[in-house]
Amino acid sequence: MKAVRRLFHFAASTILGTLRSKKIITRIHQRQQLQALLKQAIGSQHHAKDTALLRTLLILDIDRFRQVNFSLGYKSGDLLLEEVGNRLRAIHGCGLVIQSGDDEFVLLIHASTQDQLSQAIQSIQHVFATSFIVMGQECFITVSIGMSAVDITLTTIEQALHQADQALLAAKRTGKNKLVTYHSSHAQRFSNQIQMETELRKAILENQLILYYQPRLELSTGNIICLEALVRWNHPEIGLIAPNEFIPLAEESGLILQLGEWVLREACLQKARWLEADILNYQIAVNISPCQFQDESFSDKAIQIIEQTGIDPAFLEFEITESSIMQNMDTTVAVLDKLCNKGISISIDDFGIGYSSLNYLKHFPIHCLKIDRSFVKNIHSNKDDWAITNAIIHLGHALEVQVVAEGVEEWSQLEILKETTCTTIQGYLLSPPVSAIEIEQTFQANNNIPVMIS
Repeated sequence: MKAVRRLFHFAASTILGTLRSKKIITRIHQRQQLQALLKQAIGSQHHAKDTALLRTLLILDIDRFRQVNFSLGYKSGDLLLEEVGNRLRAIHGCGLVIQSGDDEFVLLIHASTQDQLSQAIQSIQHVFATSFIVMGQECFITVSIGMSAVDITLTTIEQALHQADQALLAAKRTGKNKLVTYHSSHAQRFSNQIQMETELRKAILENQLILYYQPRLELSTGNIICLEALVRWNHPEIGLIAPNEFIPLAEESGLILQLGEWVLREACLQKARWLEADILNYQIAVNISPCQFQDESFSDKAIQIIEQTGIDPAFLEFEITESSIMQNMDTTVAVLDKLCNKGISISIDDFGIGYSSLNYLKHFPIHCLKIDRSFVKNIHSNKDDWAITNAIIHLGHALEVQVVAEGVEEWSQLEILKETTCTTIQGYLLSPPVSAIEIEQTFQANNNIPVMIS
């Protein structure tokens, strides 16, 4: 047993020595090795004369690193990772830099004061403000960072790793390109991702999922003209789970295909029920994930579901992101034409934050542009956001397509939009996403009177 311990200690010491080289960042794939390296580093600092008073743990993950490999090649990806490691190693206060995954780094930060610790963390973030040159190609990358809230010691290593993991997951789920410090609210509702994936599979099969609907208002008439279907997970023990907690896992695991089919089928069935009851004669908008849209059989499956549920395709709108439709122009045109020929409308979701080239707009059969909420949010206080919003509105009218301002939450935003030729709005000022029952109750209470916002 002692021999095994000595061998493991020797391996950890050897790896740690390698990590001290500024040119090589060794990859570690086993949690046990990672803990051994952290213990070694903390122990070494503990015996040093300039013992740090503060230590914290960061886990850093490169956003969309797969795209780097796909676009520039795996060799370029490896060179980029090496340069990232070199930059991180050069930061004062970075006591240890470990590549713990394909595009993930664990950083042990130490400092004598809180100001020094904050400065080291800011330096880490600043690393990615400048571009990287890889095999002659300049590129910018962003990172998501999770930071532990506990001061890391020999006895709190596992706790610090767990906290940094949870904080990183929160950073990924809330938009990426940010640093998140662990908070108790980040604790997972499931013990691990395997459990969550298993539960999500059951949720799809056992109808634990439900659809909420957020209305879209036509400004000129005050009429609701569309309801966007948004999925929620009604877990039998945990309760209602928001999509940002399970959609990323669904995309990562491939479950998004089954989930997307469920959403489309349920939206069609709900529309059929409303048609039978002669109420809520609105179009239904369904979000199509990039994974769904890029699936070769997507259009056939979608048309099959629509035919099986028996609704008129004209009642449906598919919301597709810019990134989805730009993967393969020829294929995209064929798929969109096939859907449009059936009578389905197409809208571009989150318009304005994707591709800078607008050339695709004249090639694709698009019926609606949805202005991303990040522009609408500050149109009353930021002249640049207002200029972009107004430009998109004019672009939409020139193309003779509907324009929707998403994320309208304040009266000041609405007043500005009413002064433009914006067609429709959507957001919490009008209504948050609500259940089908609540939508029906509101309809009955108002007797289908138009919603007038003056």
